[in-house]
Amino acid sequence: MYATASLHMRRVRRTALWATLGLGATQIIAWGSTFTSLTVFGTPMGKDLGLQREVVFGGIAVMLLVSATLAPRVGKLIDRLGARYVMTSGSLLAAIAMLAQAQASDLFSYVLAWVLFGVAMPLVMNSAAIPALVQVVGPNARRAVTGLTLLGGLSATLFLPLSAYLLDTIGWRHAYLLFALLHLTVCMPIHWLVLRHATRSEAVVDGAKTISDEPQPPLEAPPLAPEHRKRAFLLIAVWSCTEGILQWGLYIQMIDVLTGMGLHRDTAVWAWATVGVVRVCARFVEMLSSGRHSIFATSMSSAMLMTLSFMPFAILGVTTTSTLLFCVLMGIGHGLFAVARNMLPLVLFGGKEIGTYMGLLLVPQNIVNALAPILFAFILARLSPDVALCVAGFSTCIGYVAVVALARFCRANMPQDSRQSSADAPPKVQVLPESVLAHGRKGAQQLTTAWLLGRSSHRMAS
Repeated sequence: MYATASLHMRRVRRTALWATLGLGATQIIAWGSTFTSLTVFGTPMGKDLGLQREVVFGGIAVMLLVSATLAPRVGKLIDRLGARYVMTSGSLLAAIAMLAQAQASDLFSYVLAWVLFGVAMPLVMNSAAIPALVQVVGPNARRAVTGLTLLGGLSATLFLPLSAYLLDTIGWRHAYLLFALLHLTVCMPIHWLVLRHATRSEAVVDGAKTISDEPQPPLEAPPLAPEHRKRAFLLIAVWSCTEGILQWGLYIQMIDVLTGMGLHRDTAVWAWATVGVVRVCARFVEMLSSGRHSIFATSMSSAMLMTLSFMPFAILGVTTTSTLLFCVLMGIGHGLFAVARNMLPLVLFGGKEIGTYMGLLLVPQNIVNALAPILFAFILARLSPDVALCVAGFSTCIGYVAVVALARFCRANMPQDSRQSSADAPPKVQVLPESVLAHGRKGAQQLTTAWLLGRSSHRMAS
């Protein structure tokens, strides 16, 4: 029996590990080839296509708006059919979008490429990857989700220098052709292989149930009552939207903001690239410590650090030192945000409909995300980089208020024993049979009794 249980757990852990690593690799490619690469390709693309800066970065707005209209339906499809077919199809659509981007020659073809990106986005990015991982691992997925976000945080660190190198060597058009090849030859096979055990509500490994079958609250009974979910959902959405202003507005134009305020471009590039490393380190620490603190503590820490990250600029101005401090604080805050934002729907609403809730969250978030790059492009073109930093800093303050309100609301409306959700804790796996454990406990009690009697006899003799 012990050998069977041990073999079963090795299969479970191997399945979860390969799913996390595989989805992590595809998230790096998905984010790096769409979002990160435009940071480098945006200016030369505008010159080659004869488009203004607002129009170039407005392509992201098109992608996000299209994604927002499709995300709820895609989420329900993932809950109903499983993530394997959805994400594999999404990789094919992403490759087609990359090919269209490489062939863009005017405004119409450029916008069409971003429409295709918008169709592919809810099928291959976080809103699909997180439910996919939960379907493989089960509701005790906090550590696996943290590992996935840890790997996904490497997209900027890897694709910023890669995109710059490809731009200098083969140009942005051939770079997008290379990205299309990555989606076809890397992402599609990975999605098909590592998600073969993903089902609607639980994962199965060769007929044996996985981690999701260990003792835990059922998926159908999330800790937050139905009448309280709407307000919690709205507060999560507000926080997600304020963070989207940073990620989709400030992040992709941060190098231009820093250089516009007097920082040398090379310094701005390497300093901003450290955000990815810090983000990964923060998620690694969170992965090691998951289960020791509530997901609400992670949320509060994230919101506070992102708010404080703008203080060095306010005190020192834009210097190398203040930029590094900003990057470190922002990197830690954003690294924790990715974990908290992806885990809060599972903790509060349960795993049975996590795909649906993740899809619904994309609607307000993507609308704000769509407006953010246009807003910041307008600010940089018409106003000044200082205004851009002020707008971003104000949005982090709103996000912090939303997180505080969410924590207080959930503290008042969740049962005491549900605040530390099963999703917060690592899975409790019983490897030894109960009979062996019972004999072990009995033997330990006998040894303890004998030791105490021996100490008592020794004291009496002395």
